[in-house]
Order: sequence, then structure tokens, then C-alpha cells
Amino acid sequence: MLKTRPAWLDPLFPWRQRSLVVNGRRMAYIDEGPRGGRPVLLLSGNPTWGFLYRDFIAPLTTAGYRAIAPDWVGAGYSDHPPHDAALTFAHHVADLVSLLDQLDLRGFVIVGQDWGGPQGILAALQRVERLSAAVLMSTWLFTGTLSKFHRSPKPWTTWHAPLIGPYMMKRHKALSHHGASALTVRGMTEDEARAYHHVYDEPESDAVVLTWPRTIPVTEGDRGWQDMKALEARLDELAEIPVALFWAPEDPVFTMETLERMQEALPHAEKPVLFDRARHFMQDDRGPDIAAATVEFLDRRLGGGK
Repeated sequence: MLKTRPAWLDPLFPWRQRSLVVNGRRMAYIDEGPRGGRPVLLLSGNPTWGFLYRDFIAPLTTAGYRAIAPDWVGAGYSDHPPHDAALTFAHHVADLVSLLDQLDLRGFVIVGQDWGGPQGILAALQRVERLSAAVLMSTWLFTGTLSKFHRSPKPWTTWHAPLIGPYMMKRHKALSHHGASALTVRGMTEDEARAYHHVYDEPESDAVVLTWPRTIPVTEGDRGWQDMKALEARLDELAEIPVALFWAPEDPVFTMETLERMQEALPHAEKPVLFDRARHFMQDDRGPDIAAATVEFLDRRLGGGK
């Protein structure tokens, strides 16, 4: 059963929360727009959920697309398993493949940010004959060091430590209750910040927020290394798939150096579109502008929402 949404959230995020069971866990999602429209999967990352894409729903549906924003298991309104072993890279990929199959999505588009990039693309590659395009922002698809942020003890490697990591992340909810609002450029209202954070209010509800950082494979043997290598090995299967890269030069997490590596990994991608006045959570800082750029790209490369 879905968690009951608070009434104060409705003015900010009015769309109906749906759900289905994927691999034994409940996955929440919103599904708006014409049933016959081209499906656009809006995939968030750590520690956000579908709320990140609230400025995308109306532009996409108005243009004839079907906007689907799932919450990864462990995040948002999906089930929140308290166990680290239930939240692996492979679990998330399998969950999204199950959603693709159960909704029978064809000609779909992946829009991925942060973990929405690698998890979304690897899931899409399991059904690549049904994939029509991808829009990637502030994300990565490869092993190795990503930026100075991922080498820094404050805060990154501290979060990986056996004792201090759980203490900071679970006891003080350093990322789940402060991550999105700490990186805002435009500024958030109190209710906007609460919308991101409230899904992790319950004790032991934010296991995924600690698991995801520990899954980023920086050196061989790291957790997630083999999964990401499997993804890297299949990137050439995207050669005929239109890809747009949207980036925030001010993002401290996935920097312009990461963008250069993305261009090397996806040499056929269009020239990146850069968005100033934005950081890691680009969709929150510049949502309407990025949504408009997404519609323009899809209309131009795919011929519209049908």
C-alpha cells in the first residue's frame, strides 16, 4: 500500500501517485499525458524523487508526450527496504526493467540525472529495441574518479566510513534531509525543501541514501564496478539513439571534466547544452528551461510525442 501523501504537498505536486510491484517491492510513479503519447521516463537520483521533475510534467504532456516519473525503490513513495543488500545497482536496474515491461512502454525516452543516468541507461539497454532517445544531465556512465568532489573527505569519503557514515547519514540525515536544499542556486521555499525531505522522515527510511554513494565505483573492486563495466561495454549499442547532454558548469558533483568523459563515452551525442544558474539538481534550479530544451530536442529528433 502506498504511503499517504500529506495535503500540503498537493499544490506543489498535484499528480496522482500510482504504484506497481516490481521484483517483490512496490514502486511508486506518476503517469500523466495521453496513453498513446511517446513515454518519457523522468529518472531522478540521490536523494531526490519524482518531485524533482515537477516543472517537466505540463510541458511534456502539452506537447503530446506521456510523462512517467518513477521513484526508485528506497526513495520517494516507493517501498523503503532498510537493508543495504536490497538496494544494489542490479536491483534498481531490474526494477526499472519490470516497470518498462508491466507498462508495456515502447518508443520510450530516458531522461536521467545522477543515478537516473547509469541505472536508466542500463535498464534501457535490456530493452534497447524499444528505446528511442535519451536526455542525460549531471550524471555518468563509467568507472573511475568522477571529480574532485568524489575524492574529497568532506563530505564524500566520510560518508563511506563504516561508523561515521551511518552516524551522519542515518542519525543526522545529512543527505536525505539537507542534500537538495543545500545545493540550490535559485533558493527553495520551506515547503519545497520539505517536499524533497519528508519521504525520509521515518527512522531507517533512508538506507538507499547511504547505499548509493557506496556503490559509485572509483577503483577496481569497488561495489558497483562490474555493473558499471557491463554498462560501459554496451554503450556502442546507443550509436543510433539520439542523445542530448544538458549540463550545469557550476555543478560541483559532476563537473565539466565529467561532461568531457561523457562526450568520449557517447561520441554521437549532440553538442552539450549548458545551463548557468544551476548546480547538481539542475531540474530544480532551471526546471522550465530544461523542460523546454527537452521538448525541443524530442520534437526535432523524434517528430513529436506520437
